[in-house]
Amino acid sequence: MLMHHRYTCIISLLTMPLAAPAVAIDIQPGDLRAPKVGMNFMQLIAQQSEFKERYVNGKLQPGDSQLEISHLFTRVGHVFEAAGKPLLFFVQTPMTTVQPSDQERVSDIGDTAFLLAFWPYANSETQTYFSVGAYLFAPTGNYHDDRSFNLGENRYRGALQMGVQTPLTHRSRWMLALDTMWYGENAEFGQRRDLLEKAPLTTAQVSVQYDVLPGYALAASYFYTDGGETTLNAVRQHDPTRLHRYQLTGTAYFSSGRIVVQYGGDLETENGLFEDNRLILRYMRYF
Repeated sequence: MLMHHRYTCIISLLTMPLAAPAVAIDIQPGDLRAPKVGMNFMQLIAQQSEFKERYVNGKLQPGDSQLEISHLFTRVGHVFEAAGKPLLFFVQTPMTTVQPSDQERVSDIGDTAFLLAFWPYANSETQTYFSVGAYLFAPTGNYHDDRSFNLGENRYRGALQMGVQTPLTHRSRWMLALDTMWYGENAEFGQRRDLLEKAPLTTAQVSVQYDVLPGYALAASYFYTDGGETTLNAVRQHDPTRLHRYQLTGTAYFSSGRIVVQYGGDLETENGLFEDNRLILRYMRYF
């Protein structure tokens, strides 16, 4: 096991703009290892996604559905201790740009996310860890009821996530996580200010990470998301999310941080926009 893993923590990518299909609260491969108490961290995340198709009930819809979404996330956090267990807190705010193929570009801040995570079980000898994280999304993002695309959801959201990580070999490890998100009401949806509600959305994710060289690791992840049907003025829209997607990750570690490059996209979706590809660059520094 590499020494840099002592400083690794559960730092999740949160990408849930109203313009795009709702996805998982992604945990990065290897990040369920309990972090070092007293550590501060800062992370910058740049993400570019392209959507080229739209599906309804599993059927490809005609017309031009091309859409590009760019995010720049800024995240800061701290690890402390309570009852002998490590706890991690972070706050994250995104700057997002949405570029539809036939509309004007929209850029502004998105909703602010907060995480409090703790490790009920952390065994450094066996490298086995179990963590629980609670998320809160505050509606700080830009929202206008006359826009087709908004960067904030105009509602609170909360999520609970559990995950386990354990070695496969002395150079590899696997991780399994499950999260469910609950949504508040948006009472100002559209120009008529309709009432928009959303059912809970659940995602399972699994990843395998392999240390190819000291300080360098590769990983592959799979995600399945189900749920999240919306209702408009109490009328069901029959639009649940059933989404399969993948992500490949390359990580370079150094003494005070790491650099991560990721590529992924959707494999199959039943309703909503199909994410053709996603490119992510992460820079994280510990201090």
